[in-house]
Amino acid sequence: MSETRFLTFRTRGGRCAIPLDRVREAARLRVLAPLPGAPPAYRGVALVRGEPLGVVDVGIALGDESSARPPDGDGPRMLIVVEGEPHALLVDAIDGFELIPEERQTPAPPGTGRVAGLVAEGDRTLRILDLGQLLARGTT
Repeated sequence: MSETRFLTFRTRGGRCAIPLDRVREAARLRVLAPLPGAPPAYRGVALVRGEPLGVVDVGIALGDESSARPPDGDGPRMLIVVEGEPHALLVDAIDGFELIPEERQTPAPPGTGRVAGLVAEGDRTLRILDLGQLLARGTT
């Protein structure tokens, strides 16, 4: 039985996960400089340890309209810095690390390019994100 380690987090649209080996660090969003004319999911640029990173709002990138709110509104938001990318993901909260066996993971339906797989969690579903698709679509 093969298991993959994920970082799980929440957006207003539900729980999501990305492979832990793609995470460099997590940090609280402090200041976000908006970029006029950027796509809606591309919320701007934040400095993390002196490095400018493009910030992609996961909820908006996934089409969760309830996520469309000021990045600093409704309490603190978290950044997940993606390893090897000049980007960070903007999320509502980080839940933690989870080992998810492959047999619990099912492929996402066709046409959901930003979501690579799904994991049933009772009456809810954890979405495993495809970072390549999410970042490409979040910034274009």
